[in-house]
Formats: sequence, structure tokens, C-alpha cells
Amino acid sequence: MNKIAILVDSGSQLEIGKDEDQGLFVVPLCITMKDKTYLDQIDVSSIEVFEKMEAEDLIVMTSQPATGELVKVLERIKEKGYEHVIGLPIATGLSSTMNGMRVASEMVGLDISLIDTKATAGNQRYLAKITKQLIDEGKDVDSIMKIIETLIDDSGTIILAPNLDHLKKGGRITPAVALLAGMLKIVPVMELNYKLGGKIDSLAKVRTLSKAKATLVNRLIELGVNAQDYIVTIEHVLCEESAYDVKKMIFDKIGEVEYELRELPAVVGAHMGVGGLGIQFIRKYMG
Repeated sequence: MNKIAILVDSGSQLEIGKDEDQGLFVVPLCITMKDKTYLDQIDVSSIEVFEKMEAEDLIVMTSQPATGELVKVLERIKEKGYEHVIGLPIATGLSSTMNGMRVASEMVGLDISLIDTKATAGNQRYLAKITKQLIDEGKDVDSIMKIIETLIDDSGTIILAPNLDHLKKGGRITPAVALLAGMLKIVPVMELNYKLGGKIDSLAKVRTLSKAKATLVNRLIELGVNAQDYIVTIEHVLCEESAYDVKKMIFDKIGEVEYELRELPAVVGAHMGVGGLGIQFIRKYMG
């Protein structure tokens, strides 16, 4: 049986280097501030990025891992005796990381199977965890891919961004949409459109932040999320109080779900801006 490694990017918020002895490898995404590029988690943390955005009104740009970084990680994987890699990159609708993994694996001469997670952060972390569990259970690559793709099909990400400047300047929405939302004092609620590889798509436009938070939770209910079968991640950009408001709404309307609450990864939060908030859900793997 082939020895299988897992490769994810830092959008997963998994610690770089921590679990390489367990076959889990993390490559840093790139963050550019004031024309200087930093390696995510290595040169700068998410919180540091968000604090700079707030203090200096910075527009932060992000990009996929450098080919050299991907090659270094894949060479390390090969040196450790792994014969196959399962790659779980950030959504293709948000980044070209999947293609970067493919190119680097060809350069290194290492077989790789790639799955579009159509997500980042909590869902991406969970998919890496379950992939590791399936590898440890001795399942082959094809079986693992089918299980992971089924979990992805029953997952989602819903976000709100009170300030659209970052999404506009990052090219995630059109200037016209951002201008209209600003003029009308609208708080847009968006979700990742899985048919588009996880691109940000409009869901609703409401007038207040409280209604936007309620819309996030109501969308979970519409999609059938329940406390028994799903895991929920609530992530934010320097607005922990709002995140706890959403957690309370979820508990009140859905029940005491298994959840995690933390800051967004820098590569996502940089585009949502301070006050950005997201909810992710994914069906639990029952074995």
C-alpha cells in the first residue's frame, strides 16, 4: 500500500510544521502589505494582519503559495518516503493554489490527488482531519476521495462584510456593487457558490448588522443544519463580540452544536475587512 501524505495551505489555519511527523504538511499562502510580501503564519499572523488593516487603513492583497515553497514541501514529503499526496487546497474560487500544487508535484515527480475543498478555515481543517483518519484506517486514495467529496457536498460558508472596500479593491466584487451598497447603507450577506468552485456570491442585502447576523443563522436553518449531524465554525475579523452574538443565535435556534469560534485566516479576512464575519458548516463523518 502506498504511503500517503496530506498537503494543505495555511488558509486551513493548521500550524505549519507541527504534524509533519504524522504526514500532514502545510504550505504558507502569501500576504502583501505596502508592497512587501509575507509568508502567512511564518512572517505574520492573522491577528497582526488585521490589526495593521485597522490601524493603518491598509488594503491587503493575498496570493497562492510561491512555487518554490510548494516544491520545498513536496521534496520534503518525497524524502520522508511518501509515494502519494492528497492535496486539500483553499477553494479554487478564492485562489489558484490547487493548480500550484499540481505544477509543483509534477516538478518534484510525486503523484498527487487534488480535491477542491470549496472552502477554507474550519471546513478545510476538518477535511484534513478526516483525511488523516481515513489514511490511518488503511483506506485507499479512491475511497478517501469519494468520502471527502461527499462531505464537501454537504458543507457551506456564509459571510457578511460591513465594509466592502476590501472586497472591491481585491477584485472580489465590482466597484458598482460596492458603491451602491455604501450609498444605501446595506450590509450584504454572501455565500460561497460551490457551482463556481467557492466564489463569493450574493445571498441577501439587509439594512442593519443585527439583521445580517440573523440572516446568517436563518440560512443555516434553510440548509438543514442541525446540532446532531453538523459541525459549525464561526470566524471573524476583530469582531469577537459579533461572533459570540451569532453563536448565541445558533444555540437558540438550532441547539448546542459542536462549534469553534476564532479569527478568520488572514487570506480571507484581508478581503472581508474589519468587522467581517463568517459561518461554516460541514456534516460530521460518521464512519
